[in-house]
Amino acid sequence: MPTVGDYFSAAEKQEHIDTELRSGRILYLYCQFTDPPKDKFLLLACRSDPPLLFMINSEIRGFIRRRPDLLSSQVRLKASVYNFLSHDSFIDCSEVINRFGEEAIINQILSDVGRIKGKISRAMKREVVAVVKKARTITPADKELIIQALKQ
Repeated sequence: MPTVGDYFSAAEKQEHIDTELRSGRILYLYCQFTDPPKDKFLLLACRSDPPLLFMINSEIRGFIRRRPDLLSSQVRLKASVYNFLSHDSFIDCSEVINRFGEEAIINQILSDVGRIKGKISRAMKREVVAVVKKARTITPADKELIIQALKQ
């Protein structure tokens, strides 16, 4: 079945990516590193080399629920606000995902521009920044990159 992106030229798709691939965007990417590999929602926290992302999960895993420091690193996304979600979900700000090169992300989006799902609100960016500042599981260098990127 064709997607809307099929009707755009390669140049138009690239222009769309250049405009839309920014910190605070929610992407739907195929993740080889999950078990099993599958499409997942991710928050682009910083468009760096490599890009820094946070996984978005439909529920909080038991391991995280039992660890208060990790539980406090979960940020709720309401399906009523983010209409591409079928139910409330959680941005896991306890682990930075840096397993994608920018080219790999762009290639997935070029094949389906609908993989850029939306962007988080300014208020949500502030909430993510506040959580990242407190997170003990993120390196100081990654914290700085993410905080600066999401403040823009």
